Amino acid sequence: MLGRAITCLIMVWAFTAEVSAQSITALPAIGPEVSVHIDTALAPVSIADLPEPPLQDYAYLDAFQARLDEVMTRPESVGLAVAVLDRGAPILVYVAGEEEAGSGRPITEETLFRAASVSKGMTGTLFAILEAQGRLDMDASVPRELLPLPRMRSATVLEVLSQRTGLPPHALDRAMERGGNVSELRSRIWQQRPICQPGTCYSYQNVAFGSLEVIAAQAAGLDFATALRAHVFERIGMPHASVGAEALQASESWARPHRRRDRTRDGLPQAGDPSSSYDATPAAASVNVSITDMIAWAQAQLGTSGRLPVDILERIQTSQGDTPTQTRRLYRLEDRIESTGYGLGWRVYNWSGRRLLTHSGYLSGYGAQIYLEPETGFAYVALWNNDGSAPWWLFPTLMDLRTGDGPADWLDLLDED
Repeated sequence: MLGRAITCLIMVWAFTAEVSAQSITALPAIGPEVSVHIDTALAPVSIADLPEPPLQDYAYLDAFQARLDEVMTRPESVGLAVAVLDRGAPILVYVAGEEEAGSGRPITEETLFRAASVSKGMTGTLFAILEAQGRLDMDASVPRELLPLPRMRSATVLEVLSQRTGLPPHALDRAMERGGNVSELRSRIWQQRPICQPGTCYSYQNVAFGSLEVIAAQAAGLDFATALRAHVFERIGMPHASVGAEALQASESWARPHRRRDRTRDGLPQAGDPSSSYDATPAAASVNVSITDMIAWAQAQLGTSGRLPVDILERIQTSQGDTPTQTRRLYRLEDRIESTGYGLGWRVYNWSGRRLLTHSGYLSGYGAQIYLEPETGFAYVALWNNDGSAPWWLFPTLMDLRTGDGPADWLDLLDED
């Protein structure tokens, strides 16, 4: 039986990266040299500035916690960390299970998980901060030395961040997963057959997204992981966040991956090995976070902590265009989600008339999700360390319970499949 530690807080008011073997100095200048200064003493935005919600007793959280408990009884479940915020304040924090099955080491609010593609929003935020400081221009082209697009003009930084390069979806991801060197793969990206001109259609990328690491490093005067820590993690107040599998394993508490199948390396099983081929693209998928970090991340993006100015939030969260292929892939959610778009590392959903910002992340043995409703200060964040399907259906369950728009039977439907 998995050991559990569950914390529920009901409160109405509260409160590398691969910088490439190529020297960054060999690339064209992207902005003026500026000394690094991180101002973490920003005036907070009062929660009272948010629209007053209808009075509620959060009774739906009892039903939702019962669903969380149900997920943790499933044989594939190992560790789970979830938080729900309203008006920017945590109203539920749930941590359950173990770092590793049978270890007796409980998941805590400080336990690190892999954020996977949730990392993309953090990269987008880093770029918006650097742009606001005058260090780079997101409308500038990505140098062809970093991203030689096929038979077309270069993509801008903004177009790469918003997944509008014109490349076929997931270009060269499989080659990277087979062990291909990411810098070498990007040098061959001109061989890909484009699906559109840059900026004119959406197509999700990882290898191409990683081209941003050198630009960020050059603009910040720091390697990418250090820049992300200095300008994003420290500014926002994410004390446990780090980049890469080595940093994860060096932490005091970290969740081991639990996969349907153990990978092999040199013929040997690698149970519990958190490393991934996607560590070669840290801008896209290599951040590690605790649930405490994710709460701070959600509050910053909601604007309630005051750690990010409104103009930066607008720059990050504004959709750069529709993502019809994403809308078509929303299995069983077509009655809830009317349209989708993509900002700078953020998906933008029209969820039954509500504007939600979201991103999910998956690496073998890990999952991560975040949903925000900035207009109300509502947020949901979740981290887990298994390949099971059930955690992915917790958010629609929560939304049905919160809004009354549906029967909240998503986990039951999963069992019927």
